[in-house]
Formats: sequence, structure tokens, C-alpha cells
Amino acid sequence: MYRLTLLVTVAIWCVSASAQRVERVVYKGWQDCYRLTNGVVEVIVVPSIARVMHYAFVGEPNVLWVNPATEGKPVQPGEWLNHGGDKAWVWPQDEWHQRTGRGWPPPSATDQVTHQVEVINGNVIRLTSPLIAGYGARLVRDIWLELTGTRVHTRTWLEKRRDGAEFPVAAWTVTQLPAPDLLFVRLVPGARLPDGYKLFSPEPWRSVRRVGQDVLIPDRRSDVAVKLGADADLLAWFRAPYLVVQRAPLVSEGLSAYQPGDHAQIYSNPDDLPYIELEFTSPLKVLRRGETVSLEVVWELYRVAPAEQSVERLAELLSKL
Repeated sequence: MYRLTLLVTVAIWCVSASAQRVERVVYKGWQDCYRLTNGVVEVIVVPSIARVMHYAFVGEPNVLWVNPATEGKPVQPGEWLNHGGDKAWVWPQDEWHQRTGRGWPPPSATDQVTHQVEVINGNVIRLTSPLIAGYGARLVRDIWLELTGTRVHTRTWLEKRRDGAEFPVAAWTVTQLPAPDLLFVRLVPGARLPDGYKLFSPEPWRSVRRVGQDVLIPDRRSDVAVKLGADADLLAWFRAPYLVVQRAPLVSEGLSAYQPGDHAQIYSNPDDLPYIELEFTSPLKVLRRGETVSLEVVWELYRVAPAEQSVERLAELLSKL
């Protein structure tokens, strides 16, 4: 009963929704964008920069981070522009140099060229990348809304298109949001890291606090970039009054399918560009021609009442979701 009461208190969840719509729009100077709405929330996909750039309650502010310096600018193959929003890459990052000849920026086909776009069944936006050099595979993403409420579904998969290049790869999603008031990580049962997390960055976070048995609260730094990973199925961002929750359940094989700390990751950029990233990876898999490896992530958006905005109340909600 408490969980139900709290959910009703903190979120506009199931108002009567109008029929789902997909329409072509211009967004911040980018042409040929696609807006999905169910009357409760809206999502805007920009195929020309291979990203989701807008997620919000209808008529309310965007919760995704958009770089004001690159609004409306086209992608530049080989020259990475940090547009913001949500995109997909190939994991692991530390193998990019070996596969493509450079450690940064990401492989060009993932987010520096226009992706093919299709509307599937009238309500699913599908983005398809060109072949990713060095991998013999392409990225495909399906993005859709539920009929009511705030849930956005993304299914991202790597699809092997050529023989050869047989090494483990994973699909990787990266969602950028503005610097938050709070961040949360919900660990799964049996999480394997002694402190609940591992560092991907040379610098530590200001602190990583544990609330209860399964919720971590990382405190970002404003001066340097920091990143951590955890055996987690839920990441959350809070900036009053909005709470964004992303969930990526483990595959049926469980934790054994992932390297410790790889499945769920949070990156925080310093305050010269104040944003963070919620990131998930699929299991690593050696792909043969025609095979895929996929990652499913569900987004939810809540509007949190002032009385429910304490660390403890939010952590309790996320522990029970």
C-alpha cells in the first residue's frame, strides 16, 4: 500500500491520454525530426545526428541535456560534436583503438553520420546506422512509447553483417542529462563488487553513499570527470521536481553474462559542460554473420512533490520500483 501511495504522490502516471502520434517536426534547427507523444509525454528523435534529443511531459521542460553550442549543427564524420541527448555506441570502449585505429571519438557510424529512419507499425521509430568500420556490424534502435503514462522503451542491438572480426562486442546506450541534485544506483541481488561499485575514472567521486541494502548515491565532482560502474538494473537522476528512472533488467543468464560493474554506469562531466550520463551495456557476445546482441532500456519520468524529495524518500521509492 505504501508503494502505491508513494507512486501516486510523486508522479503523474496515468492521466487520460490522447491517441499516440508520430509526426515530423523541426527541432532546435534540425530538420526532419520525429516527435512521438501519447498525450502525457513527448520524445523527439533526430535521425540526422543519430540521437533522441527531447523527453518531457507535454508542454514542460526537456529533461535531457542539449548542448547549446551545437544546436542545429549537422554531424561531422570523424569529428565528434557533443550534441547531448541519448545515443548508442559499441562496448567496450577501450577496444576502439584496436578495432578502428583511434581511441576517440567513437566509431563514426555510431553517432557521427545520419542514420536511416523508419516508422514501424505507425508508432515505433527505428534508427539504423551504416556498417561500423572495424566491426562488420551495424547498430539498430527501436524507440516507442506506451499508450499511457511516461514509459519510453528503447531496444538497441548490434547486428553482424559481414564475416570476420570475431571478437566480443556489446550494445551500449548513453543518455546525457543536466547536472543533477541527486543520482541513484540500485544494485541487483548478488552484486559482486565489495563497495557496490568500481571506478572507470582515475579520480574518485566526492563520495558514494549507501542507503539501505541496495541503493547507492554518488556525489559528483564539479572539477573533474568521474565515472563508476555497478551490478545494477536501475539508474536514476533527480533535479527538482523531475525524477528520471532508467531500467535495464539483466538477461536470463543473470550477472554471469556481464563483467563486474559493466552493465550499469554513470559518468559525470565537470562544470565547464555540466552534464551526467546514465549508461547501460548488453552482455558481451562474439557475433557471427546474421547474429545480434541486444539491450532493452525503459525510461520513466516522475514529477516529485516537495514533501517526497528527501534522499531517504527517493531511495525508498527506487528500492521498491
